[in-house]
Amino acid sequence: MEAFMDDFNRKRHAVYKLTYHAVFVIKYRRKVMSKPIIEHMRQYAAHLIGQCYQGRLIELNGEPDHVHILFELPATAAPSVVVCSLKTQLSKEIRANFWDEIKDKLWNNIFWSDSYFITTTGGADIETLEKYIKDQGIEKPKRKYTKRQTKKCVKKTRT
Repeated sequence: MEAFMDDFNRKRHAVYKLTYHAVFVIKYRRKVMSKPIIEHMRQYAAHLIGQCYQGRLIELNGEPDHVHILFELPATAAPSVVVCSLKTQLSKEIRANFWDEIKDKLWNNIFWSDSYFITTTGGADIETLEKYIKDQGIEKPKRKYTKRQTKKCVKKTRT
């Protein structure tokens, strides 16, 4: 029981573990982000989440048109405020450091789409989510089915 409780954060009147998975998308899914941009974004997001919100970045990775962020926050932080702040500050930071690389790729000089996705991780295994996010941008092999396998599958679904 004691080892289980070590996974939680403690404040004077609260014990909690709030882990979030957020996805930010580039406006019109433009292919803007490169590996150096994502790496810089990872370092800056860790700084922002840690210093501004007393949280912790667990993982950040993405593909050229979107980024996944897995992070913990204290119970006092509003996730929507953190997300809006992250989107604004990350956009400013990337523009300041990678302007020559991204200026021709942006639509009307807009970095992020207005929308975002965020969810609590709930009972999901954090290691599984962390691996999923780390694997972003890695080419996944496509399954190859023979006609025979496909026909068997179709027959099963029709019966």
